Amino acid sequence: MRKQIRLALSLQEEPFFEGMSKTVVARVETYIYHRQFDTRQIIYFPDDSCDYVYWVREGRVKVTRMSGDGRELTFRHLIAGDMLGEECLGKRGKRGDYAEAMTPTILCLIRTEDFCRLVREEAELTSRVAQVLCQRVVETEQVLADTVFCSVRSRVASGLLRLYRRQQEQDAGALRVTHQELANLIGSTRETTTAVLHGLREEGVVSIANRRLTVLDPIALENLAHTS
Repeated sequence: MRKQIRLALSLQEEPFFEGMSKTVVARVETYIYHRQFDTRQIIYFPDDSCDYVYWVREGRVKVTRMSGDGRELTFRHLIAGDMLGEECLGKRGKRGDYAEAMTPTILCLIRTEDFCRLVREEAELTSRVAQVLCQRVVETEQVLADTVFCSVRSRVASGLLRLYRRQQEQDAGALRVTHQELANLIGSTRETTTAVLHGLREEGVVSIANRRLTVLDPIALENLAHTS
């Protein structure tokens, strides 16, 4: 039996579309439908066709890439309002990554050809997409710099800080991230990441309980993130 999808917010109130005119949002809505994904359900696989663009309405999604020997690199964690699958704008035919629901998740879907046409025709949407992609480039460059120049301890702090700031955008509480997920996000091993987290817990920077991590001292975390 198909589950009924109930959404608390209209599309215009979602972070990605916030501030756009009602006319533009209404036009986008004529092309969009919703789909529900269970925890750990794959949204798309590498080599799947780039036939849809997605926005997260509820839940959390991670975008990852697997190496030939089974190692996993997580590019980003996505929360409500975030866009994924936008590689279609580069006229890419196939996906290169996995997208997986981390919690029960509801996504907006729009067909690639419809999305590309709307981006060409609606300046407000074009501007918003450009803003999101530019911000993503800045974040990616920072992660690359952290990987090259910073210790694992600083990278753990930086990864936690990014997740914490995203959570604050939604007035959320504890971070729902496993040690392995955090390790994949910063390009480290689970064992090393766990050791650093235990150290941060002993220093009173974070607390860890019931598979949830709470940032107790964001200022200390930021200072650690900026220490090479």
